[in-house]
Amino acid sequence: MSEAKSWERPTMAEADTPQVAAESFAVSRGAVAIERADERSSARPVKDVVVTVRMTADDADDLAFVQAELGAASGPDAIREVIRLVASLQRDETHQSAKAQRPVAAVDEALLAEVRDAVRGVTTSYNERTRELHFIGHNWNQIAKVANAMGKVDTDAIRGVERALVDIRMQMTADAERDAKLLAVLPFQS
Repeated sequence: MSEAKSWERPTMAEADTPQVAAESFAVSRGAVAIERADERSSARPVKDVVVTVRMTADDADDLAFVQAELGAASGPDAIREVIRLVASLQRDETHQSAKAQRPVAAVDEALLAEVRDAVRGVTTSYNERTRELHFIGHNWNQIAKVANAMGKVDTDAIRGVERALVDIRMQMTADAERDAKLLAVLPFQS
């Protein structure tokens, strides 16, 4: 029998008393567990908070470097020391005043919306060209299969592919002109 079940059940001698029998049926396991956890926590106050961190191998190497630089006895000591240093830096009055004096970037909402719409338009346009080229590739494969199977080429199908490619080239030229105009308008060009 597991220990969790055995602590909940009364012994044979205790089960004879009506009070124990009533308590064992009236109290659920969850309530007993919570009550016992409360008893443990009230008997022994928690002094420290345990924090678990998952690290990559690179993070562990960085921690080892920081530990060596700080002369910490262990990784947790190094982490505690770094946290203390960063917290004292953040609380420092010089840092707080410098943070308060940082210029706030002025954002032109109209320009931002215009750029967002333009980027969305460019993305949509390129996605459409990609889809059209995919269809043309599929059609070309079908033309090749039919030509291999029948020994002759359907000239109307080839002309249809040619027309589609010309349409795509014209659209891509228009997209390039639009993109050049957008780049000329953007204030953050390099």
